[in-house]
Amino acid sequence: MFRAMFRGLVTQRVRLAMTALAIALGVAFMAGSFVFTATLTHSLESLISQASTGTDVIVKHTSPAGGFGAGSASPKPIASSILARIRGLSDVAAADGSVTGRAQLLARNGKALPGQFTVATSWPADAAFQATYTRRAGRPPTRAGQVMIDRASAQAGHFGVGDSITIMLAGQARVFTITGMTGYGSADSFAGGSLAIFSLPTSQQLFGSAGSYDSIEVKAAAGIAAQQLRDQVAAILPTGERALTAASVAATQASQLNRQLSILTTFFLVFAGVALFVGAFVIWNTFSIMIGQRTKELALLRTLGAGRRQVFRSVLAEAAIVGTVAALAGAALGIALSKGLVALLSGFGLPLPVSGLVLPPGQLALSAGTGLAITLIASLAPAYRATGVAPVQALREAAPSPVASRRGGSQPGLR
Repeated sequence: MFRAMFRGLVTQRVRLAMTALAIALGVAFMAGSFVFTATLTHSLESLISQASTGTDVIVKHTSPAGGFGAGSASPKPIASSILARIRGLSDVAAADGSVTGRAQLLARNGKALPGQFTVATSWPADAAFQATYTRRAGRPPTRAGQVMIDRASAQAGHFGVGDSITIMLAGQARVFTITGMTGYGSADSFAGGSLAIFSLPTSQQLFGSAGSYDSIEVKAAAGIAAQQLRDQVAAILPTGERALTAASVAATQASQLNRQLSILTTFFLVFAGVALFVGAFVIWNTFSIMIGQRTKELALLRTLGAGRRQVFRSVLAEAAIVGTVAALAGAALGIALSKGLVALLSGFGLPLPVSGLVLPPGQLALSAGTGLAITLIASLAPAYRATGVAPVQALREAAPSPVASRRGGSQPGLR
């Protein structure tokens, strides 16, 4: 039975290869979506964690709806007097205010540099909050007319230290001198966007925050827990200001990120489902044709003593071999697909801070297992039909037809 099974696989290798390809594509979409999402989630969560390096507590103004930070309907600035009070706490090692806004870096031809957004922020004065800015070249900005940009934008626009760059701020084009370039955590840019860093007085002047800040970052003294410092800072804050640990802010941002990425995962899984459905139909059709073409062979096997169960198992074994090869090939193809998707999005101006592929073993196994299961399920009906081939059909195929007998021999009554 096994020799006959393998002989059948070799005989129908082209047809089975096309069948395996249909399943492999479905598995590839499924595995690729899992790998891409896991990779992007890990990279962005790592970037968020690195962004809070050196920071234990963050102070911001609460939104009118009671939210915190991003998404505030009308965020209010934090008075500089609050920063002075925080610095006066005995358990505070360092505290610094920052101002953020929106800007757009322009290439030399006046077009926007790649990146779906640009974050503009102020350079932190204290070294404790500068750790997130990595692989720096040049120096930070110190006065008006100077800017530090991210390394990815500098490379895309072919800018160097000392060059002039045009930046759109509130619809107005302004020219700045590049004093330095920086990475952000483990990436060359900020979450796939561009980064423009100004001195604190320049940021306050550009974004209308003179004498105030958008947030205050606080570092605890040695031996002081972040939760303990948060409680101390919260005790001196006026109504409307809120202190949270940097870890909790990072966790909230990561949770929001995962919810957004789940939409992307669902989008890819829909394609995977369609591909696997088409693959199941192809498998059913292929094995149905194969069973029809091998009726004589199956009948001979039944004549030689093969039972219905053996025939059923042999067809399923063929499907299992095809499904296993297709599933493994699809998983490998999905990994390559995730790499291509990152490159494709970057080509469309959506560079992503991917530091390295993350291969989730459980989800890859689920993708491969789904492909194998669909292959086996789709082959059940043809396998059951194969058990209906009777041994006598081999004899019918071998017996000469009556017409052939009359034509080949003498006919009685004729001389």
